[in-house]
Amino acid sequence: MPARDSDLFGYGELAALYVDPDYWNQGFGLALITAARAHLVAQEFRNAILWVLEGNSRAEHFYRKDRWKPDGQSRKIEIWGIEVNESRYKRSLLL
Repeated sequence: MPARDSDLFGYGELAALYVDPDYWNQGFGLALITAARAHLVAQEFRNAILWVLEGNSRAEHFYRKDRWKPDGQSRKIEIWGIEVNESRYKRSLLL
């Protein structure tokens, strides 16, 4: 999908990626993110973003291993009535 952030025209966005903890460390996350990147490339995006819940070190590590990098942008959103902070990550899809 196109990025919803108005400052990133032409970027794609990975909106969500979740793996049941029972299936962690079995390659499912890598398979999902690889497929998601391929889907964004097929839609002709060259760059993409995603948002990570601040403090979710497991997710931060996973995305950094896949060459996503924080770009210094953050936001507060409300999830189920709770305000949380997220950090934005970017990645070239051409690597």
